Amino acid sequence: MRLHDDPTWLALGHYRRTPFGDWASDADDPAFFLAETGQHDPDAELSATLLAYFAPGDGDEHPRCRFPARYHWLKSRLDFGGSLSSDHDCKAFSEWTETLKAHSVSLIFPASYLNSPSSMFGHTFLRLDRENQDENARLLAHTINYAADVNVADNELFYAYRGLFGGYPGVISVQPFYEKVKEYSDFENRDIWEYSLNLSPAETAQLIRHVWEIRPIRFDYYFIGENCSYRILSLLDVVRPALALREKFPYRSIPSDTVRAIVDAGLVEHVDYRPSAAAVLNEHTRQLTSDQRRVARQLADGKIALDSAALRPMSAAEQAATLETAYESLRYRSLADKLPRERVAGLSYKLLLARSRIDDVSPLKPPERPATRDDEGHKPWRADLGFGFFDHTAFGSFRLRSAYHDLTDPLAGYRLGAQIKFLDASVRYYEDERFRVEAVDVINIASLTPRTEFIQPLSWSVGLGARRKLLETGRPLVGYLDGGVGLSYSIGDGMIFGLVNGTLEVSESVRPNVDIGLGPRIGWLYRGLGGQGLLDFRIDCYIVEDEYCTGGLRLDHTVNLGKDYALNLRLGRDRGERTYASEFLLSVRRYF
Repeated sequence: MRLHDDPTWLALGHYRRTPFGDWASDADDPAFFLAETGQHDPDAELSATLLAYFAPGDGDEHPRCRFPARYHWLKSRLDFGGSLSSDHDCKAFSEWTETLKAHSVSLIFPASYLNSPSSMFGHTFLRLDRENQDENARLLAHTINYAADVNVADNELFYAYRGLFGGYPGVISVQPFYEKVKEYSDFENRDIWEYSLNLSPAETAQLIRHVWEIRPIRFDYYFIGENCSYRILSLLDVVRPALALREKFPYRSIPSDTVRAIVDAGLVEHVDYRPSAAAVLNEHTRQLTSDQRRVARQLADGKIALDSAALRPMSAAEQAATLETAYESLRYRSLADKLPRERVAGLSYKLLLARSRIDDVSPLKPPERPATRDDEGHKPWRADLGFGFFDHTAFGSFRLRSAYHDLTDPLAGYRLGAQIKFLDASVRYYEDERFRVEAVDVINIASLTPRTEFIQPLSWSVGLGARRKLLETGRPLVGYLDGGVGLSYSIGDGMIFGLVNGTLEVSESVRPNVDIGLGPRIGWLYRGLGGQGLLDFRIDCYIVEDEYCTGGLRLDHTVNLGKDYALNLRLGRDRGERTYASEFLLSVRRYF
């Protein structure tokens, strides 16, 4: 029957073809295999599994209890007869499945979170839904989560290095959904999308069996490749092997891409939106008057009493809205700043008690569901083809970016002010027959979050790569490390921001091979004219050996031509080391 070649068996063993044409399992733990060569030989592993199932003995450690998903599938394909006509008494597995009470499955997609390297692109996990559950039961439902088992003592640089090159083991954890909501929606202020999958109860049961098999197993975790989303695809391949979801992501699995693949495969029945605590607070404060916002802030800060004269002119509904917003503000601040419970519990209770004494229904409306989900935005790869002029010299330009989104890309499905660029390179061919690498951004991240009366985050940016620098002697390619911190504020549909930037540059062309620059950066992100754009002004004053200042004013505007195409116009005036130059670039962008 060649069952070792069956897609279901290959999915159960997490096998995939290597570039050399042989098999290898993603599982990096010898305990997952019953054959000595099982990690690279699905045929040997199948034979060893069947022999183990017929071996004498019983109890939780018997292979039939240790690998119930394999057993269930093999029993459905083979006529075991009387010798294996009944299952062993797998007490531990039975008690675990009874605790889960899973009837169906939902895919959960918390949006991206720029303040954590492992969550910059978002995260996915599964929720095990019970039959006919309401919202309370949904919060109590269990989740299947796959994540890196990190060392909390690792610094961010070492953390990123080990995560990129498989230095952490990946582990499966089972937690109540309310714990994940608290983690993602409350602590990290991430909107959550919930995709109800159309798995049958039988498919759900098989998925649970396989989770039991891999719970104690080590898989090396890679932030870009074998990450949370990739492991979710492998679980779905076990119950729907014909979809071959894993095969669509041989090298890289960004969560939004994998969610898009699951939707395209027809696995999703309906989608629900759960706004973050910050989104709720921002929407509720928007619905208050300026006086009500002021009073709510004073109440949350404990600066005025709950029987303050400031509340008396308000109607009952207005008082209810003000008290609710004050409580939400206090709760948000306690979570964001990790304040001790005893510091906020008393005031929180008083605010809730005061609100309970008002019979009026809350006039505050929840945030509207975004018109575009996070998986419905543009795709992360981008190629630009354009032409332009630099200092009156014409050139053709090509640019390729592997991920993910920058400040002037189409905003649908993304957040204004959030940027993650990874492996972004551009080359130019000038009319005087010069071919040049213009820039290579290894990584470039910006988190520009507007401040309000109630939420006051810092904005920041960081970048690493190489770029052309305008000097008296030419435009050499210099390595750089940039970092900035500052503030952002909403203005209309966009925002303004100001950062204090620091720059470290390394090149044989700068004296003495290393230079440090400091200066301000001011920008305006706006929407309109068929898309969105950035007006950016920056000054860098260098302080090592030759003291001089450079800077520039740049307009970068993108016209959206549907989800997968855009037209970009770039105009700039740069001041270099005692020299000036102008730039014009018009490009067609393709997202894929």
